[in-house]
Amino acid sequence: MKDRAATDTSHAWTRYWDTAPKEFSGCLPGAPAVVTDFMAEIWIEFFTGLPQQTRLLDLGTGGGAVLLLAHSRRSDLFLTGVDYAHSLPDLGNSIIMIPQTNLTGLPFAEKSFDAITSQFALEYAPRTEAVNELKRVLTDDGQYLLFCHHAESVILEHNTTRLAAIQDILAGKGLINSALKIIRNRKLLDPKSRKRLGRLLQTLHTRHPEQPIVTEVSGDIARKMTDPDNLKQLLSLQQNLKMEGQRISALKSSALTRFQAESLTQQLSDAGSPAPQLKEICLPGTSTPLAWKISKISS
Repeated sequence: MKDRAATDTSHAWTRYWDTAPKEFSGCLPGAPAVVTDFMAEIWIEFFTGLPQQTRLLDLGTGGGAVLLLAHSRRSDLFLTGVDYAHSLPDLGNSIIMIPQTNLTGLPFAEKSFDAITSQFALEYAPRTEAVNELKRVLTDDGQYLLFCHHAESVILEHNTTRLAAIQDILAGKGLINSALKIIRNRKLLDPKSRKRLGRLLQTLHTRHPEQPIVTEVSGDIARKMTDPDNLKQLLSLQQNLKMEGQRISALKSSALTRFQAESLTQQLSDAGSPAPQLKEICLPGTSTPLAWKISKISS
């Protein structure tokens, strides 16, 4: 079951990066600018302090958001990104992207990198094995900066409510399956069928009043049902929602409590080396948790 779950999640992320707009490289869709700008400032400070021609590895790189930011500030860095997804975007000759890579089995020799980064990725992997691989490929005086999901973060809260809406939309007698039934029974013009869809949509809005995905999906359904290839289009929408649900479920499972974050920091420690630093990152100007930051940075 564990292998099947890992495979499903891999396919979910592959589909995500395959269908994401080319200009989009982040893993926090819809995050307000204050959040992305705040995190970018932390990354830029880290990149600025790296030695010339540092070999940097980004774990779980996804669309390459961290690497693109690094390259925009430091064109001298040698940048490589790995991800579990089956395919990754081409970011040009300056950035090497390696898909189908498990963080517990990195395809690099010992001490291949001077710096390692991870933005909401390391915590998804089996942590002991992933930490051992990070240590293996990092030089003795290497640096790292890792953002990990926080179990009480605004990110998790937002995605948990979104997942509840997705699950209702995908329910056996929910909006998607009801629309599919109408198409298969060729009742597109049937007033009763259309009223049923309207009632289902109203119920969704009542249950999830703050979730924009309800409006997004209902609009998609309305457009796709009038398409000549409506059945195929709706099945594709259904699959996309299922995979988004898988990604959010994986996020919930990987988010770290304080104890888990402290345990991960301890695992990263090496005798005789400066201890890594653990910090709870909050939304600017608030006490609302955003992420855990684990870092080892040379002075």
